Amino acid sequence: MTTRALWTELVQVARNLSGRQEGPPVRGFFSIKSESDLRALKSCLEAEHDTHLTLVNAEEQTGLRIGQTVEITISPRLGFGLIKHDLDDMLIGSRRARIKEPSFLFIADGVSNDTPIDGDHVVSRYRVVLQLIETLKRSAAFLDADGPALVFIKNGKFELPIEYNTEALVNMPLQAVRDIVSILPANTHENQCIAILGEAVVSFTEGLAAEERFRHLLVNATEIKRRFEQGYHLFAAGFSYEKIKDQVEAARVDYIGKIHKVLSDIQNQLLGIPVATIIVATQMKDAKDVGYEFWVNTAVLVGCWVFASLMVFLLHNQSHTLGVLRDEIHRQERLLKKEYAAVASQVSNTFDYLAKRAITQGIILWVIDGFVIVGLLLSHVIYLKLTPPARDWAVSFLPILAQWF
Repeated sequence: MTTRALWTELVQVARNLSGRQEGPPVRGFFSIKSESDLRALKSCLEAEHDTHLTLVNAEEQTGLRIGQTVEITISPRLGFGLIKHDLDDMLIGSRRARIKEPSFLFIADGVSNDTPIDGDHVVSRYRVVLQLIETLKRSAAFLDADGPALVFIKNGKFELPIEYNTEALVNMPLQAVRDIVSILPANTHENQCIAILGEAVVSFTEGLAAEERFRHLLVNATEIKRRFEQGYHLFAAGFSYEKIKDQVEAARVDYIGKIHKVLSDIQNQLLGIPVATIIVATQMKDAKDVGYEFWVNTAVLVGCWVFASLMVFLLHNQSHTLGVLRDEIHRQERLLKKEYAAVASQVSNTFDYLAKRAITQGIILWVIDGFVIVGLLLSHVIYLKLTPPARDWAVSFLPILAQWF
């Protein structure tokens, strides 16, 4: 049998006790009037480790029958359920019940957790308070279930012990509490609203004795709601589409400058590419044999290799810098979509433009890289054309070169 079904049968037995003594343990006489009563009593006896239901006179279970009256005691295991006089008794006797609804039965009016009740009943109000605690938990640093207490961080540790009674539940403005339960959004500005609610709760209760804070908060929930709305309006005054648009535009100008700087930082070195080509074309001489002209041509070619190698390293370094800028642009775009989802689509074109500019600059760097390689190859062609000893040596290793030189 499931725990839920067993609890329902225990409630059936406890509700129908006569001559009841509340205890604990609850004690009274149970009249077995129907097959349902007999089945419920036997089920509870079989699960004595949970129900702690015992027959005072130790009758045999097999001898129980309809029409019989037996004296019993009930003291259910704490984790299984609570049988209390009323809600106040439960809140005083169980700290855990202040933050999470247990299985319960109130002897005073016979109400259990399965009893249909109207929206203004004290148990309905209790359940709304449990929802409120879950909402406040989002704005707190954590919920200390053993306390129980909500712990906030403001100039140190600030505790809000969860202590309340039915008087506070009856006096609290129910609609205001319900409004607070649903006041936090699930997307845009969620983190800001959570912080605003936490600040409203702490500032409203910090001047009170710890044990009075939560009850005072419940009774004055309208003021908490007002403070939250006031704080949110102050936050919203600093947030607007135009402000976000201005921030994105400022970021666009900044990143465009950084992207262009990738090339401007090396523009002097880029001008050296055509200069190096002219030097190769003018400084190499016709060298018929290994002599002065041969060594001059060889030195010029080595210089071309040094220049080309340094240029390739420089271009690749700028490519890595451009890659970092692209990653930062994507990060800023993700951040915008997360924090300002409602307006992100209206300014996303800016990030698309920046991404295209970064791709264009990357292509330019690769084209320049290609020019450097082509220039180095042309240097070899000129060298081999003007330096027959070197050409003959190269052809001896690669005969195919004889077709061009």
